[in-house]
This record gives sequence, C-alpha cells and structure tokens, in this order.
Amino acid sequence: MQTLHFKERHHTPSYFVSRVIVETLKYTRSDKLLNISQIADRAKTTTEQVELILGPMLQLEVPSGAHLTNSARFKLAFEAVRHGALQQAARALSWQEFEAFIEECLQTVGFDTQKGTIIKDESRRWQIDVIAKKSRMILAIDCKHWESPGYDSKLTKAADHQKLALHALIQQMTGRGDVEREGVFALPIILTLFEPRSRLVDGAVVVSVEQFADFLEGVSPFSSELPFIHAQGVAKSSIN
Repeated sequence: MQTLHFKERHHTPSYFVSRVIVETLKYTRSDKLLNISQIADRAKTTTEQVELILGPMLQLEVPSGAHLTNSARFKLAFEAVRHGALQQAARALSWQEFEAFIEECLQTVGFDTQKGTIIKDESRRWQIDVIAKKSRMILAIDCKHWESPGYDSKLTKAADHQKLALHALIQQMTGRGDVEREGVFALPIILTLFEPRSRLVDGAVVVSVEQFADFLEGVSPFSSELPFIHAQGVAKSSIN
C-alpha cells in the first residue's frame, strides 16, 4: 500500500498539517462525511488551507462531502505520525478501526480471517485479536493501540503473550484435528501505529500499520528470517 505524502513545496509547517489531519480524523469518526468548514473551524484555519492539505492526500479536488474509508483514514493517520503527531493520531483512531484495516489488508491477499478469538488451556484464557489463515500458513496478530513508541520491555511482554496464545491455539487446533498431516506454520505478529525500532522481538514480528500491506505481499512460511512456529513441533512438545 502506498502512502500519499503531502507536497512539501507548500512549505506548510508540520504542526499545522498534523493539526488539520487530526481534526479531520476526529470529525469523521462514526462514518461522518467530510465537512471542510467544520474542520477548518476546529483547526482554527481557513477552508482553503484545509482543502490544500487534504486534497492531495485524499486525491480529491473537492474533499467536502466525501466519505473516508478505513484505508483513507489510515493514510491520514500515517501523515499525522510523519509530521510528529503520533499520540494525537492514535487517539483519533479506534481499536476497531485497527482490526477492520487489518482484515481489509489480509482479505485482499487471500487470507481467511477471524477476529477476537478466545483460546483456553488448562491454566488460563487467551485472546488473539485477528487470526488469518491461507493454505498452511497462520498469522496471529496482536493490535497495539499505543500512543507512544513501544519500549523493548513492552514489546517483549507483548511478544511473550502472543507466542503463548499461539501455542495454545495450535494445541486446540491439533486436538480438534484441524492441523493437516503435513502441519501448518504459524507466525506471531504485533501490529503498531509507529515504525518499530526492531522488526523481530523475542520470537515475534513487529510491523507498523503503514508497512503491513507490503509485509503481507512477501510473507511466506519458507522465509528463513521469520520466526514461524511449526504446528507439529508444538503438538509433540505438548505430548511430551
């Protein structure tokens, strides 16, 4: 997915661009149509300035009255982050939008998806935000709606949780006979709004929302650099 960037030749300050974007995201929650005059009032600027900023980003000559899809809202959020407004963009988006956007990306490249899956083992209860399956590949995705970049300790904790939840899922699938004879390959993923410092954290992949579509284009259980978990190995360890 290609992000549309604001044309810098207008020399509009970053703080001003991000303010217009954030007010746009806030105003268009719950499927409200774009209203340029209302957004201009909220951002304390003119309708001309709002159109100048939003028009190139949304590829609309007259943005007022348009409906913003999940993809369009995320494009705006990416721009707000690029202009230094990570916290404001995160607050303007909901966790439901994260999940809807993820499903949109996954289904576009042929994955079957399931949201909010609950898994129980002998000791505890787990939840995986989005599970995606295509052929022998399973992706278990944890959506982190954080308002600041994740420090290593936060990401490590999230990675540990996601790996344990994925192991419990594989054991559950094995018990139901859902794992084929040749087995499946499963990958724990943490999705964030910001660009992570490291792509791999403690056996889990960390991907920004902006890079997620591109990541899906190249993901494969045969990628040696990705920490895929082989279902047969989990099943054997649970028996032992």
